[in-house]
Amino acid sequence: MSAYFAIKAGDASFLFTDGAAYTTGDGIARAFARKVSIAHTEPFAITTQGNADLGEKIRTFLVGQADKLGVDDFLELFLPAFLAGLRDSYADVPRVSGHDVVAAMAIWSEARGVLHLGFQTGPEPDRPDTVPFELQDLGTTTLRGPTFDLMKLAAYRRPRFGEDQASFVEELGVSVLSWMRETASVPTMLQGTGAKPHHWVGGFIDMTTVDSSGARVERIHTWPSDKVGEPIDPFRAPLNRAQRRAMRAA
Repeated sequence: MSAYFAIKAGDASFLFTDGAAYTTGDGIARAFARKVSIAHTEPFAITTQGNADLGEKIRTFLVGQADKLGVDDFLELFLPAFLAGLRDSYADVPRVSGHDVVAAMAIWSEARGVLHLGFQTGPEPDRPDTVPFELQDLGTTTLRGPTFDLMKLAAYRRPRFGEDQASFVEELGVSVLSWMRETASVPTMLQGTGAKPHHWVGGFIDMTTVDSSGARVERIHTWPSDKVGEPIDPFRAPLNRAQRRAMRAA
């Protein structure tokens, strides 16, 4: 679990995700991997937080169904039945803290335009109005991850005259995930497990664009100082060439 930020701009959704993956709550990055899955032919993308293995299985299954059915039938016919079945599956096993999943989907529908929808498998103490296994409309702008001062987002600069929309949104997405990166926190899915606050956002940022032509992913930013087997330190400067040579010679 790390962070995502999605925003509707014009007739497209831009979804930003980082790449740091963890196996425990100790804050040590175990891998850096893409956390968003996209349909091959349909304008559909999904990212998950929480249990990484289950999240990947859910993403793979749902993008396959979106491709098979088309976005509108997926939304109207398949997704409600899927969530009901997922609720029944969870009811048959004891709930384990830290094993829940949160999903966020960016979709372009011919009938409904750009949509940000989500669901989750467990309750949250700080979000009592969120009901597990119910589909949520996440709005035109949605984000999830370490909490930062939202006034930074509200006060963000306006696009310059003639500025390309995609370039402006890309800069905004990098800024938002960087603000999350600088905040030490306990992720929602690890609350109650005894996990200590750490910095969780790292590795890289992927920007996923979803519009009428489909879904595509582009890597737009990396943090070279982040290493597998080490905690994320957002304030650590990457080594320069001379420092790297000195370390190799040591």
